[in-house]
Amino acid sequence: MCGITAIVQLSDKSIHLPQVIQKMTDTIRHRGPDDEGYVVFNKQEQCCAGGKDTQLTAWNTSFPYSPTKDIAELFDNYTLAMGHRRLSVIDLSEAAHQPMCVDDVWITLNGEIYNYIELRNELTALGYQFNSQSDTEVLLKAYQEWGIDCLQKLNGMWSFVIYDKARELLFGSRDRFGVKPLYYYKDEKVLAFASEHKALLQIPDNKIGINESAVFDFLFLSQVEISTESFFKNVFELMPSHYFIYDFKQKSFTIERYYELSFNHNIEAFDAAKQLEYTRQTRKLIHNAIDIRLRADIPVGFCLSGGIDSSSIVCMASEISKEHHLTQLGNHLKTFTAVNKTDKFNEADWAEMVVKKTGTDWIKAHCTAGDMMQELEKIIYHQDIPLLHSSTYAQYKVMQAAAMHGIHILIDGQGGDELFAGYPPFYSAHFSDLICKLKWKTLLAEFKNIDKSPTSLAIYGKSLVKYGIDKILPGKARLQLAKLIKPEVKYLNADFVANNTANISFAGEYQLIGCNPLLHHYFTKHYLKNLLRWEDRCSMTFAVESRTPFSDDIALIEYIFSISSTYKIKNGWSKSLLRNAMQGILPDAIKNRTDKMGFSTPQQLWLHEINHEMKAKITALRHLDHFVNAERLLNDWDAIFSGNDTKTQDFAWRYMNYLMWRELFKK
Repeated sequence: MCGITAIVQLSDKSIHLPQVIQKMTDTIRHRGPDDEGYVVFNKQEQCCAGGKDTQLTAWNTSFPYSPTKDIAELFDNYTLAMGHRRLSVIDLSEAAHQPMCVDDVWITLNGEIYNYIELRNELTALGYQFNSQSDTEVLLKAYQEWGIDCLQKLNGMWSFVIYDKARELLFGSRDRFGVKPLYYYKDEKVLAFASEHKALLQIPDNKIGINESAVFDFLFLSQVEISTESFFKNVFELMPSHYFIYDFKQKSFTIERYYELSFNHNIEAFDAAKQLEYTRQTRKLIHNAIDIRLRADIPVGFCLSGGIDSSSIVCMASEISKEHHLTQLGNHLKTFTAVNKTDKFNEADWAEMVVKKTGTDWIKAHCTAGDMMQELEKIIYHQDIPLLHSSTYAQYKVMQAAAMHGIHILIDGQGGDELFAGYPPFYSAHFSDLICKLKWKTLLAEFKNIDKSPTSLAIYGKSLVKYGIDKILPGKARLQLAKLIKPEVKYLNADFVANNTANISFAGEYQLIGCNPLLHHYFTKHYLKNLLRWEDRCSMTFAVESRTPFSDDIALIEYIFSISSTYKIKNGWSKSLLRNAMQGILPDAIKNRTDKMGFSTPQQLWLHEINHEMKAKITALRHLDHFVNAERLLNDWDAIFSGNDTKTQDFAWRYMNYLMWRELFKK
């Protein structure tokens, strides 16, 4: 787990790439404080360089990628530069220094290829030899052997840039579902890549501005970066399951998809024998997914919310540790839980059940409204975008606690809801399946058992009302509907709303499509991807590697999506496959939980506590923005926070975060 950068000079206008790549890489130092490395190229030469954080043993070794000069001492003109900040996780030696090369193929990699041992054995059988124990070298030689098709071999999370010197091309990729980030910027002078937006802001004379469309999505639709262009105009995201190629000879930049997740479209009649087999195989695959993610040369800990997903991971890891002692787990698993002083939004009691069953060392990260306000600027800076919800702060505190206790790898349950059907909208989709197949008896049974999971009959009715209505309305009618559904629209300036009316949609997640199609939508579009980006930024703020088996284990994911939705919600139970698979491993009370939380925070209570600080912050920063009628919002402030106008309270929170983002990044 690391931070990566790369920049290509496209024009004759000279940019001092060593200085630029160093600045870019310095901005993401938090992602990899253990080592620092660079390589620069022009037609005559290549040079490996280091900096103040370069691992002492990495200098002037026999490896061809060993740094020999300080990056600040390079003054020649270069056409390509690559940078790397390393968090040492596998092979802590100088042999795993990056950027790394094999022959004339160079790489800067962020992530973990969990099946690197199996791939290494396969490549060894083909005649390859290895100088390190790192997954980076395995990936390099996999590219040498299989080219772009090496991506199909990988199980893990990654973003990387490869320079194939002989073929004169850059090749880069991002993992299938977006665990690891990669952004790019291109103008007539440069093409650049980085793990975080802020690194790209270091490019001199860049054309990076504010993306009005993304701001509208955030303020009005409560959505974050749902298109390829980010909050920063002209900064784009390489989407999951895609790769890029920059051909130096043709001067062409292309992006292609390399993977498409398939899913079972059939709504089968329930078969008890099939359910038993699905349960057995799901349990086996969860075991394997967690086991392979325990590979590390440093200690490993666990996020524990007390929900079914994280609890399943902790309990299964406990079983694995009984099978064979793993040094990285120590004598007791270490678990980390975000807690607060409320009863409704505090999952400590649930987490404690898991702690007692597994005998873990339990560290609690205490969260308060006051602390959130004190940390908010730092969180926004590391996220590169405004906070949508205070739950990001709770996740941030868990990662902070892990780092403070010397844990720099955490395994988390992110993706469990999107994989196993844990959200209320999946009920709407499940009911749609049953209606389409005229399964009236089963539908009635599901309605009768609806109280077993976090939903209600109102959800289905909501779907019927909302689905598709806004799609057939003209722009002005959609705007009128917006004013009815979202009263906070009155605080947006008219021109801002008019310019973005085409983006207004209310069907959102409540769509009358089948359960597996909706699961696929959640898993492959912006829903899961955004959860993963928040997790990546929260963890990497503290140089903590977050591993998410439910979000990137390809064998597990493809198997679950191959199963008919008939087995995913059953007799009112969401996550039926996961609950059944964890029988006897999870505490029964956790297995049978019917509420849904997960990094939940008492946002409304907290906003009331800090509303005076919020008002002061907006008052001080309102001059930065012209999209919102701040005067009207401030005039209504006392009325908004004296009642239960939660929508407008949340809007005020988003607006304050947005203003703080603008101030931080001077946009």
